Amino acid sequence: MKRYTLSVTSPEYWSEIHEALVVDSNQDGIPDRKVTCSNSKSFSPTRSTYELTDGEAADIAKHPKVEWIELSPEDNPGYYPNPSPASKRFPTNVKIYRDLSTGANQPPTSSPTSAELNRTNWAMVRVGVDTNGDFYGTASGQVGVRTDNINFSLTGKNVDIIIQDSGIQASHPEFLDGTGKSRVRDIVLDGPYYIDKSYFDTNNLTFTRPDGRVGIATTAAEEWWEDGSKRSGTYSSIGTIAIPSGYTEAKAMGVGVGTENSLTSGHGTACASLAAGKNFGLAFEANIWNMPGIADAVSLTPIQNYELMNIFNLYKPVNTTTGVKNPTVINGSWGYQAAFASNSTVSYKFRGSTGTFTGNASVTDQVTAMKDGLNNQVTGAYRSWSTSSRSNSTDVAGNEMMTGGNIHYVAAAGNNNQRLGIGTADPDRLNYMSDNYYSTTDPRSEFPSGTVPCNHRDWMTPQGLGFNENVDPNFHPTICVGAMEEYVSDGSTPYSGADVLAEFKASYSNNGPGIDVWAPADETLAAGLTGDSDYEDFPRVDKTHFFDTNFNGTSAAAPVVTGLVALYLEANPTASQKQVKDFIGDQGSVKVANSLYLDQYSNDATTTYWTGSYNLRGASRRIARDLSATSIKPAIKGGFTGTKHLSITGSNLSIKHK
Repeated sequence: MKRYTLSVTSPEYWSEIHEALVVDSNQDGIPDRKVTCSNSKSFSPTRSTYELTDGEAADIAKHPKVEWIELSPEDNPGYYPNPSPASKRFPTNVKIYRDLSTGANQPPTSSPTSAELNRTNWAMVRVGVDTNGDFYGTASGQVGVRTDNINFSLTGKNVDIIIQDSGIQASHPEFLDGTGKSRVRDIVLDGPYYIDKSYFDTNNLTFTRPDGRVGIATTAAEEWWEDGSKRSGTYSSIGTIAIPSGYTEAKAMGVGVGTENSLTSGHGTACASLAAGKNFGLAFEANIWNMPGIADAVSLTPIQNYELMNIFNLYKPVNTTTGVKNPTVINGSWGYQAAFASNSTVSYKFRGSTGTFTGNASVTDQVTAMKDGLNNQVTGAYRSWSTSSRSNSTDVAGNEMMTGGNIHYVAAAGNNNQRLGIGTADPDRLNYMSDNYYSTTDPRSEFPSGTVPCNHRDWMTPQGLGFNENVDPNFHPTICVGAMEEYVSDGSTPYSGADVLAEFKASYSNNGPGIDVWAPADETLAAGLTGDSDYEDFPRVDKTHFFDTNFNGTSAAAPVVTGLVALYLEANPTASQKQVKDFIGDQGSVKVANSLYLDQYSNDATTTYWTGSYNLRGASRRIARDLSATSIKPAIKGGFTGTKHLSITGSNLSIKHK
């Protein structure tokens, strides 16, 4: 006899199967004897443990009301591997930076020592604890450098992270594996070989790169995307995409350092490092895929981005190690802006009222307060706001990608200090203003000519990607991430009345109920781009021609959550968009107390609600939380037999009575 645990297909069947087992039953598949129930597991609606022979267990497994049966892990510990405590991230304690603007607390701007070799950012630590005080103790203000290590038990292995951005400097040390090879691949240049490997191998179209990786010629890669006859028969009819002339590795991923680098911006490099860098990212063993198309040098459009990523995700091969395709999570730290000039007349709709205002008019009511509270992101404009693409083609291409193959998308909320509503009942859903700066119009009938939407996620790109009002008017598959300030309140700043150790949204971050989760952003140490002075803040020790940078904005917050999603997908590679969203809203974040994440002006009937820089405007106080960054093992004490209490630490428990 051995102890087997079984689960029925539905709670309603538990009593039937249990009673058939513990009495002398003659049911098909049930032993013709009284079976001993060694553990009824009263707290579970579907599971119990019984003493059975191997043959009896095999017969029971065939019963239509039995979901599964297996050797009891509690009673057969040698049959199953033991869980391992979280490992230490670095070989030794490292320097953890939270303040990069104060000389005494920032990394050296020249001649770094070996102490900087494994430095990291405060995001790595902050998402590994429940509150600021769990790591920084009673420290407040511009918190200085701390020395410690970081626990981890997941690495993002076998997950494909796509950085849809300006390109990635693939040679940066943050992206090199232990053998010196870059972990960065390009969707256009490397995707065809990843998908259709046999075609290139059979036709001798491969070559060995200097670092030892196998590659294919740029011409061959572009032909694969553009011409179905330049592929194996399996993929000949999956559609074609025109690749802009001049698409090169140098323009997409850089080559070397300094003047050799052809990237237009270090933005994508920084984002990639915060998602999957070896020092700066949570998912430091994930596969990094480059998808330039935002302020890039290769002239791809977002439509082409969506189509390329969709095909990549749909037709990637099954991973022979895991038995399933690598899950795909995309980071989108970008968005569309609308704006108006200071002296222009702006038409608006605001919470059911329509009218006009002058761009630089002083605050007199909630309408002018709303526009004055916006943080301008457009050079030469008076105010700007996050909004739609103004293109049906763009939106449809993005939505097709989101519905085609279970892609997960993480978007930066935007940096306009703008309220983002969510749900069809939200009072700001149909708000709009006229875009006098770009002179653009949203194509949807809900918005009059000359106007574009504001203050709601349903219309935004990419924050609203995948939203379909006809399928589910209240579900957004995209994860929208707001930015946290690195400053910790000392009771007086940024505004009086704040509790000591309270944290804040970054003053610029969009806010409101459309924010799914908050993540560290301001003064976050990230990989910099050599050859771009805006990103050359702190030289590296491991390769002295490379730099790290002081990165911020919701652009920095989003990839932190992208890395977190990758960790979840490593353990749950077939998880649906809803399951990932539920994870972020539950185990993947922690809701801190009101006093620990403050809301400056919470009354939405006042003008200060709209003008304040530290207003949540209905946003949840959920901060990203990495459960794999802990060495705590769940411990269970007590039970429902004899004792009346069940105590569990280190985990969440949901109990349903039979």
